[in-house]
Amino acid sequence: MSLRGSKNETDFHKENNGAVFLNKVALKRFVTLYEERMEKPFSYRDEGTYTSYRKLFRKQTEKLEQAVLSREEYQPFLVR
Repeated sequence: MSLRGSKNETDFHKENNGAVFLNKVALKRFVTLYEERMEKPFSYRDEGTYTSYRKLFRKQTEKLEQAVLSREEYQPFLVR
C-alpha cells in the first residue's frame, strides 16, 4: 500500500520531541486507501474462493484462538 505520490515533506509534521506524524490530509488519504485494500476481494487459494483481507484477518484470528485453546499448532496464511 502506498500513499500514491505522497512522498514529500508537506505530508508530515514533526513534534518538538522528534516524533513525526502524517498531517490530517495525508492521514485521511492513507486510511481511505487502507480501507479500500481491506475490502478488495482476492483469490484465497486455500479455499479456492474470493475473500477480502478483513474477512481473512478475522478468520485467521479465529484459527489462532482455536489453536491456542486446543494447544495445537497454528498454520498462518502466507502471502506470496
